[in-house]
Amino acid sequence: MKIRCCIVDDEPLARKGIEGYVERLPYLSLVGSFSSAFDLLKKLDELKPELLFMDIQMPHLNGLEFVKSLSNPPKVIFTTAYDQYAIEGFELDVLDYLMKPIS
Repeated sequence: MKIRCCIVDDEPLARKGIEGYVERLPYLSLVGSFSSAFDLLKKLDELKPELLFMDIQMPHLNGLEFVKSLSNPPKVIFTTAYDQYAIEGFELDVLDYLMKPIS
């Protein structure tokens, strides 16, 4: 059984890079890729992702705020260029905190 996942990042190149990694892993199924948390929110109930690769610094609604707003969030791996949010991220019980550029 594959893990249903979504990518949320406002940077197109970052989304493409993570998509490439996800496609190489046979246990992951990419069900959506979004440029904002608001776009994902519109499709969250329909897609039912089990895992989010979530950027933190995004316009309007950042990744931390988005995860905090969900009553029953999926598992989350933050993907960000900013290390100052790591403690707050782990306080949200995220799986991991990946620093960009991701290799």
